[in-house]
Parts: sequence; C-alpha cells; structure tokens
Amino acid sequence: MPIINKSSATVMLISSDITFKSLDTANITFGDVVFINPPASESVVGVSRFATAEEVEEGLDPAIAVSAKRLKGELDKKANLDSPNLTGTPTAPTTAESDNSQKIATTAFIKQVLLAYAKLASPNFTGKPTAPTADQSSNDTQLATTAFVRSAIAALVDSSPGALDTLNELAAALGDDPNFATTMTNALAGKQPLDGTLTNLSGKDVPALLQYLGLGETINLAAGALQKDQNGADIPDKKQFARTIGAVTSNTITLGESGWFKIATVVMPQATSTAVIKLYGGAGFNAGSSEQGAISELVLRAGNGSPAGITATLWRRSPAAANEVAWVNTSGDTYDIYINIGQYAYWLIAQYDYTGNANVTLHSTPEYSSVQPGNSTSGQTYTIYSSLMKPTSEDVGALSVNGGQLNGPLSIGTDNALGGNSIVLGDNDTGFKQNGDGILDTYANSQHTVRVAPGEMMVLGAIRAGKEKKLSLTSNNNSTMTATFNLWGDANRPTVIELDDDQGWQLYSQRNPDGSVLFTVNGDITANVLRAGEAIYQNNGDIFGSLWGNGWLSTWINNNLVLDVQLGAGTSVTTWNNAGSWPNTPGYVVTSVWKDYQGENIDGINYAPLQKRVGNQWYTVQGGTV
Repeated sequence: MPIINKSSATVMLISSDITFKSLDTANITFGDVVFINPPASESVVGVSRFATAEEVEEGLDPAIAVSAKRLKGELDKKANLDSPNLTGTPTAPTTAESDNSQKIATTAFIKQVLLAYAKLASPNFTGKPTAPTADQSSNDTQLATTAFVRSAIAALVDSSPGALDTLNELAAALGDDPNFATTMTNALAGKQPLDGTLTNLSGKDVPALLQYLGLGETINLAAGALQKDQNGADIPDKKQFARTIGAVTSNTITLGESGWFKIATVVMPQATSTAVIKLYGGAGFNAGSSEQGAISELVLRAGNGSPAGITATLWRRSPAAANEVAWVNTSGDTYDIYINIGQYAYWLIAQYDYTGNANVTLHSTPEYSSVQPGNSTSGQTYTIYSSLMKPTSEDVGALSVNGGQLNGPLSIGTDNALGGNSIVLGDNDTGFKQNGDGILDTYANSQHTVRVAPGEMMVLGAIRAGKEKKLSLTSNNNSTMTATFNLWGDANRPTVIELDDDQGWQLYSQRNPDGSVLFTVNGDITANVLRAGEAIYQNNGDIFGSLWGNGWLSTWINNNLVLDVQLGAGTSVTTWNNAGSWPNTPGYVVTSVWKDYQGENIDGINYAPLQKRVGNQWYTVQGGTV
C-alpha cells in the first residue's frame, strides 16, 4: 500500500536528506511501494516545480511556481501604479481632442490640441476673433476692435460743426480734393502781393495793356476765327474740315426704278488713292420691312498704273442693298461709278470720304440705265453675312440640310481610309462604301462584312440574333455548292420553308390549307431518336408506342411471340414385346424408332416434348394426344 495517501493531513518523515537528480513528481517508487502525489493547483495540495525564465516570460502554465527572486526581477521591470517613474519612450493611446479626463496626454494629443490655438508670433486668425476694447484715450499697440474704431470716428464727427459733421460734408467743403493743401498753396502763389500796385498799368494804350497781359497773340488769332452765327459756312475747305474732326461728308440720293445708276464721279490718281461711299437705306419703303434699312459700302482703290484703272468692291449687308458695282473711265484719272439696285430706293443717305489726292462728287439725282453700261467694267460684290443675310450651303461649300451632293469620301470624327464614295464613322476604316452600280458595302477595320446589291444582301461572315444566347447563321466558305433558304407559297401550299442547293431541294416544311404541317426530306434522315406524337423511334430499330401497350416493340415481341422452338429431353421405350400407346402425352412427339433384323415389329421408339420460347421462358406445347 502507498506510504503517503492523498489526504492533506498526511505527513512524511524521513530522517536523512535525499537529493534527486531528476524527479517525476507525479509518480515516485520506493521498492515495491508507490509514492503517489498529485500536481499542485489552486484547489489541490500537491507538488510543483519552479518555472524557468522562459516559462515566466510566456506566463502560460498555471501549475508551475515562481520563486520570490525571479518574481522580484520581473516586477523590477514594471512601473508602479502609484507615481510610476517611466524611462525610455513610453507610448499610450491617443485620446480624442474633446476628451477632458485624467487620461495620459500623448504628444500626438498635445499637437492636435495646439492646432486649435493661434501662434504668439504672427498669428493667422480665422472666423471672428475678439479682443478687449481699449479705452478711447489709448495710444499703444493694443488690438483696435471695430468698437474702438467706431467710437473714435464718432468722437471726430461730434467735434465738427453741424455743417461738417460727416465725412461727405467735409469732402464737399474741400472740393473733393485729396491734395487740398497743395492746391491752396499754388493758388495763393498766383495772387498779387499785398504790397504791389497796378500803377505801372496806368496810361497804357490797349495794345500795350494786352501786351502786358500776354493777350497779343490771342487777339491776332481771333481775327481769323470762325463765327458761330455762320454755322460752318465760313470754313474754307469744308470736306477737309469734316475729315479733320473725324466726321464724314454726306448727301442724299434718290434712285427710282430698278436698274443701274451713276451715283458718283471720282478722281483717283494711280497707285496712291482710295475712296469710300456708304449708302444707308435700300430698295423699297414698306413699314415693317426691316431688310429695307440696308447698308451698302463701296471701296474704290486706284491701280498701280500698269494697267491703269481702279478696283471697285461692293459690300452688301441686306437683300435690299445694292446688288452690283461697275465703273467707266471717262478720261485720265476720272471714273463714273455705277451701282445696280432694286426699285423704290428713294432718299438714301450717302456718306463718302477719300484720300487727300482724290475727289468724290455724289450725284443726288443719278443718271439711270435699265442695263449695265456697255463700256463699263464690273467690280466685285461680297456679302457680309449676319442673322439677316445668312449664307447658303453653296456659299460656304457645305451640304444643305435639305439634301444635296457630296463629292468624295466623308469622315465623321476621324480620317477616311476607305476612299472612294465612302462614309467612315469614328474609325477611319469602318463604315459604308459604294463599290459599283447598285452595290453598297460595309467595312469593319478594313474587313468587308456586308454587301447590299439589287434583290439581295450578302453577309461575309456570321449572322447572329440575340444577346447572351445567340442564334447564328454562318458559312465556312468551303462548300462545293451554294445553299439557299427560301420562303414561298401558293394556294395549295400557303407557306413553304425550303432548303435548296445547286442540285435541287433538300428539305422543306409546309403549312397545308387545312392548317396541318408537313415536313419532307429529299433523302435519308439520320437521327438517334425520332418522335412522332407519343411514338418514339430508336436508332437501334426499337419502337415505343401505345400499340405495344405504351411500351417498346421489342418488349412486346418478347412477351407475345415465339422466339425459338426445341425438343426437350427425350425418352426411349421398348415396344416389341410391350403393348401401349406412345408417347400419348400432350406436346410430345416421336423423334425416332428403331428395329433390329429379327421379326417384323419395331423394337422401340424415342420421343421428346416439343417446346417454344416466349421471352426468356420455355414452354411445352399442348395438344396432340389421342
């Protein structure tokens, strides 16, 4: 029996010291006596060992003891909860900026909080900063609040007279002069000194007095001055005067009928002269016809003398303006200017100007001609387009929205690489092209995809219908003949869908007049299974149908027809000395008889049952007995 049991009161006394090199504390044997000791735990008294440094570091085994020395060494590595003395670089969680508790404030928390405060040096305030309002008598570096400034301005206004108690009144009193002091100084400098006199002017005649006042030259210039009551009639060269002041000479012209009118005669020396004539108003005088407020501008330029002549250009701004311009060289540098204009061009305003070496004479009542003078030279007419005078597609070389002819390839968003009569869309080799009389081709990345010709459309690839699940019609282009799907019909065959090739028809599906459908193949049909209603035809020749009891023909034959016949086991009977009737058993037949050479009677017979096989079962046939 054990010398120490598991009772907590057991005591073991040994009179000598025992040293164990290694010891399994769970089981110690002394001779044939077993020392049983449980491992120590929080609830069981037992034996335990001291943990190693590594086991203390891991801290995973609850049944290993720790020595006081090792425990003190581990505790020395830790900080006290009360007034800890931390070394190295301690870390702690960073609390939220709004936290106002006794948690440790990390450097990140401090930086985060300091971002909400302005610097002492050159702070950059945002929002609406506030500061104490200084006393009105202060004169130092305190912040001046809006309240301080308003108070100072109010004190300034209160100290002014009633007529000057606003800044506007004060500015008005000073003549809105920001340099008032300088202005007053300059004004006083021009005054007669208080101690000066005008005695030196006494006794002088008018010329001497004017000379003293510095007005002699002014009086001389006034002698040739214009008189206001002449309204410019005393201007020697009125046209030059108009040009000098930036004005334009004008006149009125009345043109009655529709045709050609000589509106002006110009003198234009070669190589150095230009003249302009502008007409305001046009053909017609109907109220509400805005286009009759026309503008026609003529620009005349002298040539270089080789050959001699002028260039006449008409700029039109309205349909009712002048239509054409022409000129006739009457002599030397003199030219008559003609315009063509519509009917009822009454009382037009004509403005004109010219270079100093040229001259323009307008004719208020121009000479009229229904046709262009035969000896005239036509000028050039240009239209100045506007919302009133919009260009046509022909004017700008564009294609009209009403249709028209486009010559050459067309590109939309890219260059055209197809050439010829083609249209490309986005990709320079993808689009449509006319490739012959009545032939329209489509291309994708230069690949010919579709051809449309009279009576047919050819797809050079697959035709697919559908999105995720597609129905395709394709040709591998390696057939020796061409195939055609054809839809046709007549009174006896309302609808026929037919597949043909170059040698004739192969198959068709036909709707009959009574509504039934007939499918016909011009040849053999190869299939794994054929179905006709509920009947099924297998490729092994078997047939399923109601005629066979809703089963297979092979099963019906096996179950209902004789598949084989045989003779069963035979029996031999000696008859020469016996009387009887053999075999006289239903279904048995004589298979043979035998006789030796003695006597006349047969010696014996052999007989066997006649058997039939239905399915896998053999049956003996019945009947045949007497």
